[in-house]
Amino acid sequence: MNSLIITSIGRFFSLLWTLLKDSGVYRILEKIYRAVSSLWRRSLIPSGLKADSHDGMVRTSLIYRLLNKPFRWLTVSRAVMGKSLRRMISRSFILRLGRIFYWNMLALNSRFLGVMMLSMFLVSAVSWIFAGSISYVMLAAGAVGAILCIKDLNITGFFEHSAVVRFCLGAVGLSNIHFDFYEERRTGGRAATVIAVLLGLAAGAVSIKSLLFAAAVPVGLFCVILVLMAPMAGIVFAVVVAPVGPTMALAGIALLTAFSAVVKTLTTPKLNWRLDGTGLGLILLLAVLLISSLTSFSPVQSLTVWVMYLVFIGFYFVIVNTVKTKEQLYSLLKLFALMGALVALYGVMQYVFGWNTSNAWIDEEMFEEATMRVYSTMGNPNVLGEYLLLTLPISAVFMLKYPWNRLAKWVYMLIFAGSALCLVLTQSRGCWLGFMLTAVIFVSFYNGRWWKILPLFILLLPFVMPQTMIDRLLSIGDMSDSSTSYRVFIWLGTLEMMQNFWIGGIGMGEGAFGAVYPFYSYNAIVAPHSHNTFLQLLVEGGIGALAAFVGTMVVFLKKMASVYNLKPKTTWTSMLALGIGSAVAGFLLQSMFDYTFYNYRMMAMFFMFMAFGTSLYRLTIGGGQVEKNN
Repeated sequence: MNSLIITSIGRFFSLLWTLLKDSGVYRILEKIYRAVSSLWRRSLIPSGLKADSHDGMVRTSLIYRLLNKPFRWLTVSRAVMGKSLRRMISRSFILRLGRIFYWNMLALNSRFLGVMMLSMFLVSAVSWIFAGSISYVMLAAGAVGAILCIKDLNITGFFEHSAVVRFCLGAVGLSNIHFDFYEERRTGGRAATVIAVLLGLAAGAVSIKSLLFAAAVPVGLFCVILVLMAPMAGIVFAVVVAPVGPTMALAGIALLTAFSAVVKTLTTPKLNWRLDGTGLGLILLLAVLLISSLTSFSPVQSLTVWVMYLVFIGFYFVIVNTVKTKEQLYSLLKLFALMGALVALYGVMQYVFGWNTSNAWIDEEMFEEATMRVYSTMGNPNVLGEYLLLTLPISAVFMLKYPWNRLAKWVYMLIFAGSALCLVLTQSRGCWLGFMLTAVIFVSFYNGRWWKILPLFILLLPFVMPQTMIDRLLSIGDMSDSSTSYRVFIWLGTLEMMQNFWIGGIGMGEGAFGAVYPFYSYNAIVAPHSHNTFLQLLVEGGIGALAAFVGTMVVFLKKMASVYNLKPKTTWTSMLALGIGSAVAGFLLQSMFDYTFYNYRMMAMFFMFMAFGTSLYRLTIGGGQVEKNN
């Protein structure tokens, strides 16, 4: 029965396609496609994108040699202190205890966990005598701890052969992950028992204040040691925490990972950091913004903002110099898409159940039917849309590349559909325009022949789109919409201000902007920033900051074009380069309607995303690897 239904559906679409190909509309669209394709090939844009000789010129420049000195310093320092630093690390008693704790937690050693939970329970039990109340959570922890103490097992080892775990990993294309990453000989023993008791007592003591603090003691310590042992773990944590956690937690992860990566470089022979054209542009941007912050109308606040830029742009260099294989990079990109799916799912549920929604971003007089805009974990619908602009093309690549008989293809298809739905529910017009640009670029370079039929579907969209979405799209440029007029008046005031401050800018942050902008504002509109990333960089750092940023984006997009142009163009590498490049282009279009770096987490995720693209370039062209089509 199922076979008959599937066959019937297949025949129906085959007949529909035959009728469409024989229609006059299709022939007209095909002629239009051929004409546009011919014009594109004869234009200067394709040759400009293919030209990628900037890295060679950059490395021979004086400014490169100056800015590359900190990276060279790492190599020189390793020759001087590398051996003594390795000896000090290997002989440190505290670090030895940390490694014992690390291996037992990594292996999920049952006896280690059991002793720790029992110790935590005993401290809590003593506190019950004075408090006169019992914590049933701690009582349950004590019971579980007693059971775990019965046998000395490494629970992580069982995941390797777990059908459920293997199914879940295969569903998201991570079936190559194995669980033999711990050393069994380093688990258990007296030292491990002593460490478990001490940690359990500490966790039990803080549990009096909060059970969350009790869990944070061993888990937090393990995460810190894990990052110190393996900087790649810090990048994984950053991808997970960025869309859901607080900004300072993300900054802490970035700094800890940077410290770990530097120590690893100093103690590992032949592990050198490199600077490329994109990185050089980012350093120049930081340098210009530092000068403007020092001469700012609000120096203290400007320098505070600059430090956040330094942390998150610095994390770009950590990622680029830590990711060493395509397997690592592909896993990070899959995790990036999966986190986007979870954030999107929460956004959709927020819309369905009306969780924590507000009309604060809606012109209720103009859009009476638009009752809410979702923002999920990002705090603002525009920021949520900007995040989805980066995740959607990546999920599209995995959706298209996996074969039809792989479960992963259908999972990423659901991820793409859910993320696209959430993008619609943000009602962010700038993000919609950004996604349209992303889609146009992606479709044109992935398979331009789709444009022979896509216009037909585009013409049908107004008949299936919600009326509120149509109204929002048609309102773009309508000055009667308070959101549009608000931005336009801010842009006019900012441009007026730039007549006096275009050379060096006014400094970074709300303090500097608030000190100068009111003298140039239109209609007495109060604003914390210019609602345009390019204008904001011009405001904060002058023409030098804008030039550095635009130049960096051009260099980066040319790198993605270089990877995409490798033959054949249907490999994972080329497709991911296309996805990353088109996502950045769409993000930059949205940046014309909002200051996308105002949210520090969004700024961090953008530079992380750029680091993934640069890593792809380095592992493909920089490393001389040309991938076969699979």
